[in-house]
Amino acid sequence: MPRTIETLPTPAEACHRILSLAEPVEPVEVSLVDALGLVLAEAAVADVDLPPFDRAAIEGYAVRSAEARTGTLLRVAGLRWADRSVDDPLEAGEAIHVATGEPLPVGADAVIALDAVRPDPETGPVRVVEILHEVEPGQSIVRRGSLLEAGATLAPAGTRLKAPMVGLLASQGCMHPVCHRRVRVAVLALGDHLVGPTEAPVMHRERNAVNAAMVALAIQAGAMPHDLQSVSEANFPLALERATSAPVVIVLGPMTRSTQRTYRSFGVESVLSGVAMRPGGRVRHGIIRDESGEVAHHIFHLPFAPMAATTAFALLVQPLIARLQGHFAPGPQTSVAIWEGTHRPTRDRLRALPVTLAIDAEARLRARPIAVRGSDDLPSLARADGLALLPAHSGPWQGGEVVEVIDFRSV
Repeated sequence: MPRTIETLPTPAEACHRILSLAEPVEPVEVSLVDALGLVLAEAAVADVDLPPFDRAAIEGYAVRSAEARTGTLLRVAGLRWADRSVDDPLEAGEAIHVATGEPLPVGADAVIALDAVRPDPETGPVRVVEILHEVEPGQSIVRRGSLLEAGATLAPAGTRLKAPMVGLLASQGCMHPVCHRRVRVAVLALGDHLVGPTEAPVMHRERNAVNAAMVALAIQAGAMPHDLQSVSEANFPLALERATSAPVVIVLGPMTRSTQRTYRSFGVESVLSGVAMRPGGRVRHGIIRDESGEVAHHIFHLPFAPMAATTAFALLVQPLIARLQGHFAPGPQTSVAIWEGTHRPTRDRLRALPVTLAIDAEARLRARPIAVRGSDDLPSLARADGLALLPAHSGPWQGGEVVEVIDFRSV
């Protein structure tokens, strides 16, 4: 019995249903550089204090505060700290020049600023400095462990590693963090009329551009795509067997009886057979379980139309990839923007529209719709910075309303 729009799940319901069947993939140790963008499966913990020693907060002279009294003369030991051995202590009656950030010599407990001393002689190498202003113990010093103490949590499990965090983990010797690995995504298209992007589309053939679009979105989602190009329906069983080496499979093209028979032969359990959204409402999702009954593969069957496939990926596939890679957001990551267009009421389906995004003079994000001339309008889709999501049973939209957007620039 065909499903009516009343029985179709909303995009949020469909996403929840898919994510309820997904668990993060097994964790693995990876090199710190390769971990960029991955989610920690175990907390990263500090193993040393930061800074690991007392250091100078300003440029000046490292001294013993008890000796740095007004009018006192201190002997300069070397032109600067870097001219001495790291382990050389500060002897009684000495001062050592230090630059900002340099370690404090053993025995010193304060740094006196350059304008608080008078060098003697005024020219040539400084051999003696006269203290003009006294200092207190700990003055102008960054204490060991003041920024971070050994044993502190650098980042808890579930944290996505960003570029600024790499230096912090490196400072703590965390060069092989335990992360949820990147998910492989296999992409293939069905159609005898399709040729590769490098082939000439003669007669009634066309280049398969949607595969490349899905691969790009998978890369942007942090996954590892495997482009299987296009195959005929007769070769679909062999192609699907190859594709199911990946936990996520995207099949593009019409759903025929032959395709359905292939899915049944692979034991695909249907989870979704349509979603109340436009475009992309004909998306289907199924799962294949392993011998223990656990979900081993997620199969998405998407319309071949670029606009529909992109919408389905953004609303359903990308959140699944994020969940498998350890990110527990309940759905797609969205922002809010000011709508700058008009649109008729959306009736009973969520409407996803390609938009350009810009920041106005008041630092507000604005979404301007792009005129689309059909589901195959690649030139218009290529201009899009994101998708505006107009909820079902909303509108008419006159401009100035707040709307959720999926930002392609930040996914």
